[in-house]
Amino acid sequence: MSFDALELKKLETVSSLILQQLNTLAITIQDRRKDLVDAHKGIWAETPIIRNMDDVLNLTMLSSEIAQHERQYAQAHVQVGQLKNMLGSPYFARIDFKEVGYDDVEEVYIGRHSLFDGEIFHVYDWRAPISSLYYDYGIGKASFIVTVDNQDNQISGEITLKRQYHIVNSKLEYMFDSELAIDDEILKLELSRASDARIKTIIHTIQREQNKAIRSDANRLLVFGPAGSGKTSVGLHRLAYLLYKHRGNLTSAKVRIFSPSPIFASYIDGIIPELGEEDVQSLDFPGLLTDYGFYDPYEQIDFLQTASPEDPRLLWLEEKFSPGFVDFLEGFVRGYNPALDEDITFNRDVLCRKERIAELYRDRTSAGNLSSKTARVLEFVSRTYEEYFNSNKQAVTAFFNSLDDENLSDGTIRHRFDEQKNIVLADLRNRLYPNAKRLYERALRAWAKQNNIPAVSKILGPLRWEKLLYEDALALFYVDLLIGRIPKNNQVKHILLDEAQDISYLQHRIVQQIYGKNCNFTVLADVNQALYPEINIQDESVLRNLYPDAVVTPLTTSYRSTYEISRFAAEILGKEDDNLYHRRGDEPEIIDTKNPAASAVEIVQKLPDHFNTIGILLSCATAAKNFHREFKQMYKGSRSAALIADRDDSFESGIMILPAHFAKGLEFDAVICPEYDSLDRKRLYLICTRALHQLYLLRSPGV
Repeated sequence: MSFDALELKKLETVSSLILQQLNTLAITIQDRRKDLVDAHKGIWAETPIIRNMDDVLNLTMLSSEIAQHERQYAQAHVQVGQLKNMLGSPYFARIDFKEVGYDDVEEVYIGRHSLFDGEIFHVYDWRAPISSLYYDYGIGKASFIVTVDNQDNQISGEITLKRQYHIVNSKLEYMFDSELAIDDEILKLELSRASDARIKTIIHTIQREQNKAIRSDANRLLVFGPAGSGKTSVGLHRLAYLLYKHRGNLTSAKVRIFSPSPIFASYIDGIIPELGEEDVQSLDFPGLLTDYGFYDPYEQIDFLQTASPEDPRLLWLEEKFSPGFVDFLEGFVRGYNPALDEDITFNRDVLCRKERIAELYRDRTSAGNLSSKTARVLEFVSRTYEEYFNSNKQAVTAFFNSLDDENLSDGTIRHRFDEQKNIVLADLRNRLYPNAKRLYERALRAWAKQNNIPAVSKILGPLRWEKLLYEDALALFYVDLLIGRIPKNNQVKHILLDEAQDISYLQHRIVQQIYGKNCNFTVLADVNQALYPEINIQDESVLRNLYPDAVVTPLTTSYRSTYEISRFAAEILGKEDDNLYHRRGDEPEIIDTKNPAASAVEIVQKLPDHFNTIGILLSCATAAKNFHREFKQMYKGSRSAALIADRDDSFESGIMILPAHFAKGLEFDAVICPEYDSLDRKRLYLICTRALHQLYLLRSPGV
């Protein structure tokens, strides 16, 4: 293919500039490393002994100097990493933009990072305001927003050229002009590639509706979309965008990702650094409960799949995770009213009236909790004891001398007085600051009585087990949060909640309590993938109510699978195929078999060699373990065949045999479903929508 000479010259210029900047940075890093080593050597050489305040000030200045050298050294390494990322493919798009009121046309090249030579931008970061033109407009009139001094300014003009590139190893493979935001052929090419063991960046194929969610200025954003619509990618790219836009105010250390499982966390690992930012910490709920001995959350899922409808735990699972009970539990804790039926006295003298203690214990602010109220009362009572002692030393001394019939020393008198004070304070603290488990039990009994729910005694028993049930561990954690035993984290400023339909109402409230009202949220959900009605969120309105001030942004088109697979999955839910992306492929194959493991082996052996990930998805962990055992006995191929049935396992290349609920958010080149004829429609929908290119469904003959 012959290319425009100017385009080849542009690529050569940009590549040369990247190499030049890399060489300059290499020298800079050497110099800064030397400065850092010298500063570390000098800090104790100059101040071997701290003698006076001047030595302290000198040491502080040296420490500050070292910290500055470390920041500069780290920043240079980040720049090197970005330039290395750009070297093989420095940009992927170009738009020519003529701003209203100007004659010149600006050639805007867009890449993973910006490239600036001190005078002009040779490449703009995909997150830069002007880059939004590429994602939002075709040829013709267009505009973008630039924020200066907290003021939004709209820049209007006309796009006269839109060009896309595929550059590999600094070589221009192909380019073409298009009138669309993202040319259909480029998107189809990307979607048709084999998958990796990690999620991919989508900066060169972001669609208009995805771009709207990524660049939304909303502090709280709810993104609803079907399987394969790019919710996870949108959420991760949004974090990278926010870190870029609010640089200086928002850092990666102030952001958290709540992952549905460690398996999913391994799948998205490294994507934020690849997008140009420091990595963001991933959390999950079991990680929050480390101080509470509990059964693994997947024990709860296994129970849901096998429980008898009459099992009291099943009934109470739905109750414990219901909005009504969570609201009731919060009110029950906040309204806790301890028994205060006696005044606090010393030798018949009243130090504190019980009415005064009750008044102090009442909430004074909306932020008050049992911990702060208890601290307020204890501080007042302790101070009252001190005032009484100072004002009545003679009477106190006479009292203790009369008890022992001897003259005690002042120190002994003080010690005996403090002993009595501490006994009273400890008793008062126990009454004001209740045990979470006892309070939770009382709440369960009250809820059962109020709503005529039977078998409450049967679900109180597990609270005394050595290990808590997962639902009770979550509830006790929430009670301790409300009491104030668990401190809030006001340092985190943005939370990404993925697969939010699988996070129960209680868990959403836990996150909101921990991180406070000033924390912003990006919430990604598809209620059609909520497998367990007892614990999952089945209705979008519940999430809207949980985040009432959030902007709702829908993603309507499913891109992951071929049109044939997406249409098949939509029909499972009885939905139309209006919003399916038309990347054509093979129809899903339904295969009758008496031996699913043998049939799966045959399928795997005929799959293309370039397929990196093959998922064999089953209904539960037990089924996955049994199938893996049979499959391994028969399979002699070169691909690895891993069982993914534990929360500590990770997503990897090859054949993965796993329960369906572990596959949330994941995708595979090919998917095999060995239990097609025995699955409920939501589980089948979930399994089918994991397939990128090929889908095989195994069923018993005659079904």
